[in-house]
Amino acid sequence: MLKCFDLSGKVAFLTGAAGGLGEVFAKALTEAGASLFVASRNEEGLKRITETIRSLGGECHYHVCDISDLATIEPAVNACIAQYGKVDILVNNAGAMRDNRSPFEIDEESYAQVISTNLIGSLALAKACAKDMMRRDWGRIVNISSLSGFIVNKGVHGGSYETSKAAMLMLSKTLATEWCGTGICVNSLAPGYFGTQSNKNYFDADPEFYGKVIDMIPMARLGEPEELVGALILLCSDAASYMQGTCILIDGGYTCW
Repeated sequence: MLKCFDLSGKVAFLTGAAGGLGEVFAKALTEAGASLFVASRNEEGLKRITETIRSLGGECHYHVCDISDLATIEPAVNACIAQYGKVDILVNNAGAMRDNRSPFEIDEESYAQVISTNLIGSLALAKACAKDMMRRDWGRIVNISSLSGFIVNKGVHGGSYETSKAAMLMLSKTLATEWCGTGICVNSLAPGYFGTQSNKNYFDADPEFYGKVIDMIPMARLGEPEELVGALILLCSDAASYMQGTCILIDGGYTCW
């Protein structure tokens, strides 16, 4: 491994660690040398991923945290700092799922819940971690956005999700410009359609829609979660020292059309 990608001695705070892409991200950060602190609202899932990381020889601790409940955020970050003495890397992976209802069907409260969780929860975590990062003039914040932050997903209602993920892209830009003089780099990663279990379940329930999605991807397949790892480690490492407010879009060519 090139030295600039080595995360040895770094502490990574990963949200949404109990499901979806979280386990893949946790293993990748560990393999790159980071010590892990994982957070999720699913305590059983946190216990499982903590045991998995420890079985691989990594160091991992956890704290229950629901980013839709802002009161749980600072205690989780404080627990990480109490355990390791610092936090160097934040991967803002947790977020609300799609609410597949059209604008006339969805109520404003449900719409706001998606926006608040994905945007305000991510902002609150970034602020809590940045305060500690600034003490050492080094930090990496990676906001997990989505293909849906760039386009409206064809054939799927749920504009609240697209709006929230687009807002996360601008959140990364605004925080990058605010904090770039402090040694913190803020960027985002935008996956397209990947073969997570939740996506597989969704497509299994609607094979016709699955066929339409595959037809819209030039590479004609779903991405494998492991195909996000290289970009993630880049954004978490010294290799991203001159990257600010950018987004790496990994979508199999979906947005080339």
